Amino acid sequence: MNIRLLICFCILVSFGSVSAYDPHSNLTRENKLPKELENIGFSDVTGKTLKLDIPFRDEQGKEVLFSDFLSQGKPILLSPVYFKCPTLCNFHLNGVFKSLKELDWTLGKEYQYIAVSIDPKENEAVSFPKKGAYLKDYDRVGAETGLHLLTGTQESIDTLTKQLDFRYAWDAEAKQYIHASGVYVLTPNGRVSRIFQGIQLEPRDLKFAFVEASSGKIGSFVDKFALFCFQFDPRKNKYTIYAYRMMQFGGAVTLLLLGAFLYINWRKITNNNRQGVT
Repeated sequence: MNIRLLICFCILVSFGSVSAYDPHSNLTRENKLPKELENIGFSDVTGKTLKLDIPFRDEQGKEVLFSDFLSQGKPILLSPVYFKCPTLCNFHLNGVFKSLKELDWTLGKEYQYIAVSIDPKENEAVSFPKKGAYLKDYDRVGAETGLHLLTGTQESIDTLTKQLDFRYAWDAEAKQYIHASGVYVLTPNGRVSRIFQGIQLEPRDLKFAFVEASSGKIGSFVDKFALFCFQFDPRKNKYTIYAYRMMQFGGAVTLLLLGAFLYINWRKITNNNRQGVT
């Protein structure tokens, strides 16, 4: 009897502890970001044309203007990072290049990729070997003309990041920058066409973004037709099927088939009448 009472007591205690747990307690509490993360992240600046006459240094230490790269007339993929980042930036750059290697388009031919350091202490001593390592991994002829790792002064960095509304901060305790991960797709005239947040990028989404940013100047008919059927969804951070376009396409195909059917029957009736067939 005592054993039964003990078992019942244990069950009641266990049940009481389980029922006291509220699975929604974390949702009902005031959920605030840590103070150091409050001003970190991206803003939607899609459609904004940037003023890019901003001086930076390339991997050779030569001073260049960001706007110099627009003269090539190719869409630009842009990453704000820093090259000595011990964590996030390496994952980001590796993720970008993984996607670029899966594209059937070649860096430097159809598009350009520019990574800009947000650390004013970095220079060509860091960016030069970094570029060499990524070119070796990418392993495609002519890619060096489309990959640019830029460093610059705090003034130049601020001028660019403020236009992008890319917000980051220096963590003195951890001795590293706190920042978000993502890329901007720029048109050849410096307008922000698309923004992708995160580390992993879908090659299909990048291709659509490049076709869109180039106003259809790059890409095959199939690429352009596929883009016609898709639309960028900022909530999902990717291109998704655009139902209205699919309905338009379905309606057009139906009209074509109906027109072809009526034309064939009209020709058949006309030929029969000419031959005196009733």
